[in-house]
Amino acid sequence: MSQVITQTEANDKSLLTYSALNTFRNCPRKYKNRYLDNLRPRDRAEALSFGGVIHTAIELWYRSSDTELRLGEILAYLDDAFENRRLDSNQMVQWHLATAMIRGYAERYKTEDFEVVAIEKEFVGEIRNPDTGRQSQTFRIAGKVDGIVRCHDGLYLLEHKTASTVDASYLDKLWTDTQIALYCYYLRELGYPIVGVIYNVLLKSRLKQSAGETQAEYEVRHSELAAKNKSGKSSAKRQMPETETEFQARLAEWYSRPEAFHREFIYLSEDRLAMLQDEVWEITQQYLDARRRGKWLLNTSNCFSYQRPCEYLAYCQSGFNPNVADNLYEIALPNEELSRVDSEAPSF
Repeated sequence: MSQVITQTEANDKSLLTYSALNTFRNCPRKYKNRYLDNLRPRDRAEALSFGGVIHTAIELWYRSSDTELRLGEILAYLDDAFENRRLDSNQMVQWHLATAMIRGYAERYKTEDFEVVAIEKEFVGEIRNPDTGRQSQTFRIAGKVDGIVRCHDGLYLLEHKTASTVDASYLDKLWTDTQIALYCYYLRELGYPIVGVIYNVLLKSRLKQSAGETQAEYEVRHSELAAKNKSGKSSAKRQMPETETEFQARLAEWYSRPEAFHREFIYLSEDRLAMLQDEVWEITQQYLDARRRGKWLLNTSNCFSYQRPCEYLAYCQSGFNPNVADNLYEIALPNEELSRVDSEAPSF
């Protein structure tokens, strides 16, 4: 999803996104690192990289009108995304998984029960004081959603996700997806009467390509089996490495199962949307206070969220040493995912 736009509109209002606001709420210092100092880790998390590739592949799937050619085009995109897979074993693992996942998705969703209205829809909306209804004089909110689709009972956001498992805990967390609910609110204001969200979840198979046995490993196993046999012999053969074709066949079988893909429908409550407006307004006021005073507090309770260290942990531990910043981070504006935002209302 989108992050923050640092440029200023013609009306001198800065554009923010929920990701930026949420970062500030969780840790003001992390916000400063990313959105003011423009520091981005040189090494991205593997899960995020893989998820981004799949996200783009699904975007291409729904953008294409040629049902006969689109799978081939997407598979070609995956080949390019993991172009170094012959030299990089990690890329090869991800290529196998992504290729099988997309082939399985194409087979599962040859036809859909919805009509695609928009893909990668960007928007801008006004942030308002919930007590007075007056617009913020400093900020507007901007964002981008994966898709908008029309079902029999109205318009839904279509949100793509990859996951290792979908259980009750995972589904409960979808309900807490504040960002998507907030974006629904602003899209409503722009003329899209969104009634809910369809979470389009693609499961990541845990299958691994078999490496087989080395000659030494085979000889040890053969000797052990022979020792257990009265004849002192064994007919066991060496287990050879699994070929790419064999591994893709196993993955294809896995992705043919019903549980390989999941669609979860979540409906939006008016009360929750109203509460979100209060939250956004309060966060912007806290931000303005921090900016005015130049105080970007470090929230250490957020240093190990999601079972992994924050990407800025080393920098913060160093006391914000510029040498650490130069070695571990690059300068990158945090507005890469949003282009010029069109906030015009749709025509239905």
